[in-house]
Amino acid sequence: MKKKYDWLLAVMLIISTASTTASERVDIWQSLQDVDSSFAEDARRFGSAEAFLKYLANDAVVFRRGPVDARQIYERVDPKQNSDRLIESRAHYFDFSRAGDLGLIAGPFRSSQGAGEEQIRSNGYFISVWRQSDGHWMLEADITISIPGILSIDVEPGIEESNSAFLESPDVVNISGNSFGDVVATEIDFVSAINYRGGRRAMLQHGLINQRVYVPGIAPAIGSDSAALAYGVFLDDTLSMALLRHESVGGAISASGELAYTYGTMGSESAKFNTNYLRLWRYTTEGDWKIAVEVLNPY
Repeated sequence: MKKKYDWLLAVMLIISTASTTASERVDIWQSLQDVDSSFAEDARRFGSAEAFLKYLANDAVVFRRGPVDARQIYERVDPKQNSDRLIESRAHYFDFSRAGDLGLIAGPFRSSQGAGEEQIRSNGYFISVWRQSDGHWMLEADITISIPGILSIDVEPGIEESNSAFLESPDVVNISGNSFGDVVATEIDFVSAINYRGGRRAMLQHGLINQRVYVPGIAPAIGSDSAALAYGVFLDDTLSMALLRHESVGGAISASGELAYTYGTMGSESAKFNTNYLRLWRYTTEGDWKIAVEVLNPY
């Protein structure tokens, strides 16, 4: 009986030390908000290229006609072009791992280049993935979508939305046995489901209850029903029954084993459609990997 009690006590001790407290979640959430504010301020003062170069991880990617080396892109930006371009942004959503080593920041942005009648303006949403390195958040992937018209950046993020998705994962920091390969395998199943069942039903099957979808021309869709509908309207109408091909390029899994991200390209030659994608995945209490955030950036 004593052995059984000792074993149970040991398990409870492991779980209690592995769980992430509400206070720790607030600290991680706040650290992401701080880095977002610092990045936005640096972009305002020094230009977007300089801001990106300050925060980029060595293997960071941005998305053009597929994912490309972010540092090479921003190192080639002409200094005058950098100073002439103004980017304003502000986060409206944060997501993060229980270990506090992997995070996502999303929100609206406004961009202007030049002045007067020749000024070029654009706006939309940015979605970026960050990883902790030596106590500092470093940018690993950055993707944007365009929205027509005028977009306000007067937003206030709330931790309640972050907690809604966060609490769909097990309350343990180290989920043993989970691997990035499992995430990639699930992604293959998701793309197969799109081809056989359509984007809307595939997203309903593979998305979190509190998922978020970002596609061009549509405001962020939040919640399973709205997100699946937005995804289906955009993707199913675009593909028009054509088969979707998929190439996974990269990503990573958190140290806590319940959060991961993937990125790559999808497309169809018959539909003349190509898109970058960035996906944030959560391991759920049901033991499945589900999509927490989905972003499509066509090219």
